[in-house]
Amino acid sequence: WQASVAPPRPPPHRGGGGAMASVERSLGMLAPTLEDAEWDDEATVHTGDEERTFLPALAGERGGHRHTAFPRRLFAVASVVAVAVVLCIAAGSSAWRPHEAAPMIAGAREVQELDEVPEWRRTPDPQLAWQADAMRNAMEQQSRHFAAEQEELSKEANEHTAEEEARKSAKAREAKGGEKETEEGLFLGALDELLHPGPRPMLAHASGGYHVLQLGTSCSKEGLLPIDVVSICSEAAKALGLQDTSVAETSKEDRPEGCYLHNTKKLMLGYSMDNRGRGSFQHEKDVRQQLCMTKEKKREFDEVVRKRAEEDRQRREAEAKAREEAERRNKENDRLRKQLMAVKKWEEDEDNLPRVSLYCFSLMLPFGYEPKLLAKQKSSGRGIFACDEAAVFTNQTDLTSGEKAPLDVIVVPGSLSVSYGGRWMTALNTGVFNRIWLKVINLGRYRYHDWVVKVDPDAVFFPSRLQQLLRHQVPYNSEEAQRQAPEPQSFSCGTCKIPGMEHLTCAARVRELQKEGNNCSASLETASREAPEDCECECDDFACDMPSSAMYINNCHYGLHGPIEVLSRRAVAMYVAGLPRCVPFLQHPWGEDKFL
Repeated sequence: WQASVAPPRPPPHRGGGGAMASVERSLGMLAPTLEDAEWDDEATVHTGDEERTFLPALAGERGGHRHTAFPRRLFAVASVVAVAVVLCIAAGSSAWRPHEAAPMIAGAREVQELDEVPEWRRTPDPQLAWQADAMRNAMEQQSRHFAAEQEELSKEANEHTAEEEARKSAKAREAKGGEKETEEGLFLGALDELLHPGPRPMLAHASGGYHVLQLGTSCSKEGLLPIDVVSICSEAAKALGLQDTSVAETSKEDRPEGCYLHNTKKLMLGYSMDNRGRGSFQHEKDVRQQLCMTKEKKREFDEVVRKRAEEDRQRREAEAKAREEAERRNKENDRLRKQLMAVKKWEEDEDNLPRVSLYCFSLMLPFGYEPKLLAKQKSSGRGIFACDEAAVFTNQTDLTSGEKAPLDVIVVPGSLSVSYGGRWMTALNTGVFNRIWLKVINLGRYRYHDWVVKVDPDAVFFPSRLQQLLRHQVPYNSEEAQRQAPEPQSFSCGTCKIPGMEHLTCAARVRELQKEGNNCSASLETASREAPEDCECECDDFACDMPSSAMYINNCHYGLHGPIEVLSRRAVAMYVAGLPRCVPFLQHPWGEDKFL
């Protein structure tokens, strides 16, 4: 819609009158415009050559036309007025005197209302007066709120400034030897803080061998040393009275060398080599003050570092020794635990494993210390005489001195003298001991035992320990190494006695039964049945096929060593049976242990 009357523009405002006068003038300008305007559906008002858009939320009804309460431009004017009111109140709190300003405001309002305001503005539309009153009340309430907030903020700022200034003054007095600061200095400092807001450099001072430098200088210029260690940087901040002693690290360029204070608050430590020699400076609003240390403090720190390094070294050595001791104890405990477990298993096996029988013998020279030594062993039940069966072989019944042998002996004809040679100059006695082993075979007593042991008269021998070893140690305690069946009462292990099968040997019959899936003991029992049920063979386990049961114990890393030789009963039979094949080796002298 188009305005029917375009009133003249109001003259510009001259003089004072206060914030509320400005609001009243704005409302006075608006009243005739709203009175003469016509409204359309788009809520846009045209007054002369001006165009204003109103808020439809405050629209009303008047004379059949819809109305809007305030234009958007009015809100802009109101915002400006509110800001002006806040600034005036803030300025008035610090500079104005209310008893002098009141008459001036009142006088300006009278001039405004009586002299400068036209007649048509003095009488606004009565029907729009409630809108002006509401606007005026809202602006007054907002002004009071802003004034209260500004007063509170100003109060807090003043208190913070006073506290900060007091702290700085105290530190300055301490650095200058207790010089007192006057009230005028405090006032000037506070005024300077108000006039120049933002970060300011900390006053240069020193404490405990640490220094905060003023702008434009550096550690090298002051004869001090930069701080390049985080812990020293934090310690320096604590000595200088800084509240925050945490250190942030940076590698940026254009920073003071080492430790510095950023805007008097944040402690930083730079690592860039490009900043070497650079001191305190200010760039725009960023203040960076370098922290330094004296040479005496540096020496103290180096001594502390040396002591700490020595303490760390001693601590590490002590920890290493403790670990080694713990590992040694653990290993010892493991060893003892394994021994206890082995003993426990040994004890359990003692009740379950079969006993091992030993046949032991020695070859005695008919002169020297051997006859008396063997006689002493026999009388005390030591050495070979602690075995299940023992025998002593020699080449004559009486000693060379003419005395009778002090114990029973088995005579093996032939000389016992031998030559010595080889790498260790040992007795080359293979021929002598071959005659002894043949005698053992002819006697046949070894067949009634599990193992055969040849022992020198002067060898220290504990048969019980050997028996425990043979009972508990693999493969000596395997089934094949043990005697499979007792020796028969009447040994008859020739040929089969079944008519028509006389060509079959008893050993062949036993091994046939083994091939059918029977073990050695069962095969011997079947072959011993009377004819014609079976071959009626009285054999021992030698007739069985058990090649792995022939074994000896190697007691030296160089090979079998002669003082104690331990062979299974089957190994003895195999050794004697193989002698004819080894005759060519007898052309050279041998030690009997190596030859065996």
